[in-house]
Amino acid sequence: MTAVAFSIIAAFGFASSAVLSRQGMQAIFPLPGVMVSLFFSLLFSAIMVLLFAFSDISSIPQAAILWIVGLGLLNYLGGRSQNFLAVNLIGASRASLFVASQAPFAALFAVAFIGESMHVLVGLGTAGVVSGLIFASGTSILEGWRGDKIFVLGYLMALGAGASYGATNVMAKQTLEVFDSPLVITTLSMVVGIVVLAPLVGVSTAQSGVHRETGQGVSKNLWSLRWVALAGIASGIAVISLYFAVQRTDVVVISPIVSSSPLITLLLSHLFLARLEQVTRRLVFGAMLTVGGVVLVVLGNQL
Repeated sequence: MTAVAFSIIAAFGFASSAVLSRQGMQAIFPLPGVMVSLFFSLLFSAIMVLLFAFSDISSIPQAAILWIVGLGLLNYLGGRSQNFLAVNLIGASRASLFVASQAPFAALFAVAFIGESMHVLVGLGTAGVVSGLIFASGTSILEGWRGDKIFVLGYLMALGAGASYGATNVMAKQTLEVFDSPLVITTLSMVVGIVVLAPLVGVSTAQSGVHRETGQGVSKNLWSLRWVALAGIASGIAVISLYFAVQRTDVVVISPIVSSSPLITLLLSHLFLARLEQVTRRLVFGAMLTVGGVVLVVLGNQL
């Protein structure tokens, strides 16, 4: 039950991060937004290490270093950056549905690379997740190549983020077997993410700046960074909770629960982003179908 509780906290954290980043990126470009969010994720994680895991820093085995580097690359270069770009292009509601594809990706990677087992219900659940994602996307994928190419790009980035997050969950499990300190692993992987993303963010900032031209003034636009900072804190809480959950049980159980975050994102978007996000019946039904698939995956792993 502890692992499930951590998974639910992670789902709320990721959903909140998606909504907050969507709000912030009305005035801030995505890549600078990623860097700001990651900095505040690191700040929160570092404080947690100082309070609860400071003694673990001196006992990091060399074998864990490469795992941590890989974790940072997958989670922040592959995952968060694509996630932010997708949210910017297609909105938090739609992006979160495709990022939820981390559940089948994680199940596939966990079975293929670390020997976890898959029940028949897991296969049915995976099909439900995929069906929900396709249904929720409406006709934009089918017609996108003709008139909605931006949406197709956003969907592909969200799907790429889902694949990266799924692989991250498996890599986190392996890293924790080498070095059993979720807080230190989280913090160091964030440092890797900042180092790797810094050149990309620098180029992006040099070309287009940090804030968008919204007609509200530079100071007001920069004040929008507070939403991205809060998104980073929410995401930091989510990542830490996820790693504590993965520490306690199989990836194929944890990832589907975390992937239920689209329902939370839809609710929060409806409450706080009504002028930015249109929550349609198709989107809601797709989310329900996706989460129904998640439930089957969880049940399958209990049998």
